[in-house]
Amino acid sequence: MALNSIYDHFWEMFKDPHYDLTVQNPDFLIKQADNLRMPIESVSESIFKSFSDEYRNKGLAYYKAKEALTNKVYPKGFGIDAIWKGNRPEDSPLLTINRHFDSASVNRGVMGELTRTMWVLDYPHIERLYYALVAGYDVYGNLSHQLNARRYMDFLRIEGEANFVAYMPENKRLDILKSWYIGDDDIEDMTDEDRINTRPTQVLYKTDHPKSEFIEQVVNHHILKSTGIAFDNINYYKQGEQPPKMPTEFSTAKDIQDGARSLTAPGTGFMEHLVDHNLNMMHIRVINPDGESTVFTLNINRWHDNANSMFTESKQLDSSKDTIDFLSGMHGSYINVFGIVNYEDLPDFYDMIANFDGSDTYKAKIHKYFISRSDEKFWETFDWFQNYFNESEPLTAGLYDLNRYYRKPF
Repeated sequence: MALNSIYDHFWEMFKDPHYDLTVQNPDFLIKQADNLRMPIESVSESIFKSFSDEYRNKGLAYYKAKEALTNKVYPKGFGIDAIWKGNRPEDSPLLTINRHFDSASVNRGVMGELTRTMWVLDYPHIERLYYALVAGYDVYGNLSHQLNARRYMDFLRIEGEANFVAYMPENKRLDILKSWYIGDDDIEDMTDEDRINTRPTQVLYKTDHPKSEFIEQVVNHHILKSTGIAFDNINYYKQGEQPPKMPTEFSTAKDIQDGARSLTAPGTGFMEHLVDHNLNMMHIRVINPDGESTVFTLNINRWHDNANSMFTESKQLDSSKDTIDFLSGMHGSYINVFGIVNYEDLPDFYDMIANFDGSDTYKAKIHKYFISRSDEKFWETFDWFQNYFNESEPLTAGLYDLNRYYRKPF
């Protein structure tokens, strides 16, 4: 239920504690205790109370009170300094969240393309996310408990997005918010008079692309350099930057990288075919000329017009806008399929991604490069990827869960 309420790919930042008024003014939280109540406080409510707006209204009242306090203390708004930069090299001031349809992963840094949405989290926001979805969520609770928790998650998502939008130019905020909620009448009908956040921003902008300009300021000039966090060199494009041409030969790691970088455009037939079969995350082993291997995770970012729909998610999808990220290394715990490609086959593999049309010729390429659960070398392949994972990520590696591996033999 939590996954149903988030977009497929977004970045998270954190409010610096020195600028977080809920930290600096603990009395404020005490006064807001009733508005901070969450649906996890009861798991035995009647099903008829499942669609009560009680908790959402309390959450909105809390947010308005927090905004009023912020307007009083910071009437000119926040600058980049209000974003936490980290204190130590091992800190994670930026996180990437990827949804893989029925699972998700969190990674340190800013991975993938420029995300459509971003969040800024303050301390009470983090606490409510944790208690609503982890500590206080009863997997065995009744339907009322689970539906109310899911509906409350909508508000938590919007709060994180609203915290980010407050850093955008005032004349851009409403358009940015509406671009995230296509088809949601409540937001599409909003006017500037309906906005809660009316503070200016102290961030100075030089272009008409404030979202990318803001995150580039944060990543390139604000957070601690010692964290090593930087945009990935395959999927991220600056405004106006164009993908490279597809290499004609693949003899170096850069050739592989440039080939992947050329295929990040939205809406290829390959992606449409994959998501129809719930293949959202693939681990690909490329065997290089020297016998060593390069491993990528192919991650599909499914487009949602909006993420407010609990029961009609399929109607919010648009496969023509889906994108693919080529992520270096292995990400996610519930792998959907393994793939193996020899370097000399890379032109053919990349052709499959760029031009897949559902024909038998291209379906044969799926069979050639991806490992079916019925393949006689399946466990040999699994062992290779598991060992690679253990060696490359010794602190975080665990046993891969195959419950979501593509079930239909091919």
